[in-house]
Amino acid sequence: MKITTEMIQAAYSASADVYHGIISRQQAINDLVIKFGMNRGSASDSIVNFKKIMDGEKYTRTGNEEQTNYILTHILNDYGVSELGNAIKAVKEHVEYYEGLGRGNLNRIRAVISRHEKILLSQTVTVYPDELDKSETLFEGMKKTVYVNIYERNQEARIKCIEHYGFQCVVCSCDFEKVYGDIGKDFIHVHHLTQLSEIGQGYEVDPVKDLRPICPNCHAMLHKKSPPYTIDEMKLNIQTQSSAS
Repeated sequence: MKITTEMIQAAYSASADVYHGIISRQQAINDLVIKFGMNRGSASDSIVNFKKIMDGEKYTRTGNEEQTNYILTHILNDYGVSELGNAIKAVKEHVEYYEGLGRGNLNRIRAVISRHEKILLSQTVTVYPDELDKSETLFEGMKKTVYVNIYERNQEARIKCIEHYGFQCVVCSCDFEKVYGDIGKDFIHVHHLTQLSEIGQGYEVDPVKDLRPICPNCHAMLHKKSPPYTIDEMKLNIQTQSSAS
């Protein structure tokens, strides 16, 4: 039986309720079977897998690409950075286990892992002081302290910005992979052209119009004043200094 998007969403919600002791595992399975037409075995697997993923442990029953992506996306949204790190670890161990059985490769799941690792990396970059206010929430995990603005930082938008513009700084053209080799691959900051403190609650970020990839040095220099320097102003500053030297 094909697992539909509706089943994936319902299974995530039910699994979270079981994980937090809100409902029993049997009740969750029955609800998924009766209300959403899910196969009993698939419903049971979803609940077991969710607990393993949340705990950062290997699970043995595989899910599809959409299901894995949905779980990782919502674990970040619902639980934060540290839990996403645990979840990615669990999915990686599952892929290694499954492929070790000789039943084929889970390349689509690997692609999902890669995408969410980039999202995780983007969550651990510095957020500059002018982007913070007294209503910030502080999360700790992954051996780093990460500030998350009350205006939701759409991680998909950050990834789409990089997919559109690439990993080269739009101010100074620095490409970390070219400079540092493999350790610099896929590293870049993402700069909001409009300060987050000026954005209203219902604002939806356009990844191409509103965001730009910026190296950490240029990012810091842009934020040397408030409101920040524009990208064109910083480019002109670099050109002026280069001509003077």
